[in-house]
Amino acid sequence: MLESVDHLNWDISDHIATLTITRPEKRNAMTDAMYQGMRRWLFALDEAPEVRVIVIRGEGPIFCAGSDMSSFGDKSGPERERHFGYTADFFLAISQISKPVIAAPRGYALGGGTALTAASDFAVAEEDALFGIPEIKHGFWPCTIMPPVIRAVGARRAYELFVTGRRFSAAEAVVMGLVTKTAPVGKFEDELAAFARQIADTSPYAVQMGKRAFYEIEGIEYNKAVRLMSKLMPNLLESEDAKKGIAAFFEKRISERHDRQSSDISGDPQ
Repeated sequence: MLESVDHLNWDISDHIATLTITRPEKRNAMTDAMYQGMRRWLFALDEAPEVRVIVIRGEGPIFCAGSDMSSFGDKSGPERERHFGYTADFFLAISQISKPVIAAPRGYALGGGTALTAASDFAVAEEDALFGIPEIKHGFWPCTIMPPVIRAVGARRAYELFVTGRRFSAAEAVVMGLVTKTAPVGKFEDELAAFARQIADTSPYAVQMGKRAFYEIEGIEYNKAVRLMSKLMPNLLESEDAKKGIAAFFEKRISERHDRQSSDISGDPQ
């Protein structure tokens, strides 16, 4: 059982874990304790055999407003450094664990909410969700947010978002690669669940090893990445899931060949 953390909730159902930020009165803004709690929960769920997919969402009509400004706005230098260290640890945890993480942005997903969407492996957004990185309008640059957003949408697009602080729609977020797919307001829950179910129903071992491999080659020179993955592939094929899948493939091929031969033998003479 996961430890209790203020303003956070969790649930596990049918191999899908849902982590919910429960601070709607503060636009689901994150404190130091919340960042630390979410990080610990992610690693704990990664060790839970019954969990195959993790969904992160916000309670109420707003996804997440990022960091609570009171956590750093009027603090000393060391306190600010600790806060943004907790933020970085949380973002990194999403790519360090082996199970896929799906962000579920709806309503406003500004600042750190956009970054959380970018840091997640996938994102299913309500079609009227709004994104943006407005820190420049408050007089500072969103340094902690930069890496996940750049990785998700590319350097030039990210720079434009940082320097203008403009808001943009879920539809544009899909085009730029920040969001995986959108869902109509009335069908958001169903489509979010269906997307999570698609992943949960596949081979857990293959998905988890695949995520590790995906992030392991990120940033590696192309030739080295190809060689590294060619060495990993034989090990992946030794899993029970892979053996069953390959056996089923060949059984299907044999069955299809037999059906064609039977059809040729019993067919009408030309």
